[in-house]
Amino acid sequence: MHSFLRLAAERQHGVVCTRDLVRAGIGPQEVRRLVDAGAWVRLRRGAFVATDVLAAADAEGRRPVLEASAVVLTLARPSAVLSGLSAARVWGLPTPRRLRGTVTLTDPTQHRRGRGYEVTHAPLPPGSTTTRLGLPVTTLARTVVDCAREWTLEEALILTDAARWGGRLAEAELAEALVEAAGQRGVAAARRVADLSCDGADSPLETRTRLRLVEASIEIPQLQVVVVAGPVTWEADGLWRRQRVLMACDGRVKYRDPWGGRTTEQAHWAEKRQREALIAAGLRFWTVVDADLDDQGWPRALDRLVRLLAQVPPGPPLFRVLDGRRRRPRAG
Repeated sequence: MHSFLRLAAERQHGVVCTRDLVRAGIGPQEVRRLVDAGAWVRLRRGAFVATDVLAAADAEGRRPVLEASAVVLTLARPSAVLSGLSAARVWGLPTPRRLRGTVTLTDPTQHRRGRGYEVTHAPLPPGSTTTRLGLPVTTLARTVVDCAREWTLEEALILTDAARWGGRLAEAELAEALVEAAGQRGVAAARRVADLSCDGADSPLETRTRLRLVEASIEIPQLQVVVVAGPVTWEADGLWRRQRVLMACDGRVKYRDPWGGRTTEQAHWAEKRQREALIAAGLRFWTVVDADLDDQGWPRALDRLVRLLAQVPPGPPLFRVLDGRRRRPRAG
């Protein structure tokens, strides 16, 4: 690849456009030859990517950002910025699987729809846009509000919790973005999401569990705490301290890909020994998996929790509790 073209691709997530090709002296016939040979893939008219670069992006989950870069480059509208779903992906936030394909943008001057993209006509007040990964996007707060106006409550709450994790999005910033959205369709739903969101949900499973608890009018536990019982330090998703009940939202990923270079067997064994020590200290576990939150599993899971919370163990606690919300940054 021409050195100029390689530098352009590196700046643009692997994408090169017609302007880059002209500057590098590569004509249409050479482009067709590379595409026909399978060395390049045409993402859209005027935007190309090397086949190996596209394969790597697919493997790493970066294709939506690559496609957004292609649209931004070929649309060539300085007033348009990535927004909504596409901005959420650029910010590294969890997005619904049901939403695929279309690159979403906002432009204060026009509405436009084309192959693989849609531009929404809406205001972009000063301070509502920024640059991330070299791409023009709405700010994190504006992105969250835009998505919360359109998505289901569960989808929007998962996104908002992820944005707020570790203080990444301040409550005041979210409130300001809601004020700017006043009068727009769906803003009441976005306010509901903001009210329910918190900086304390480390995964979509934890957010979904908390939403289920809210719907069942169950007290929300203290989130993201570190419990110390003798030699054992346990990072808990939640704790009902008075009842001494620990909430554990268990996804399979921690067993498929244990931390610290441990094998799955080592992870299971270490957790077993830790739980035994915590139970000996008077703590009890309410463990939740994905299946517990569906319509069939939830009544049984809720019944287990209600019975646990109905009991208040006697005697002084044999453990200490620390705030664990800053224990590690969220990826992305």
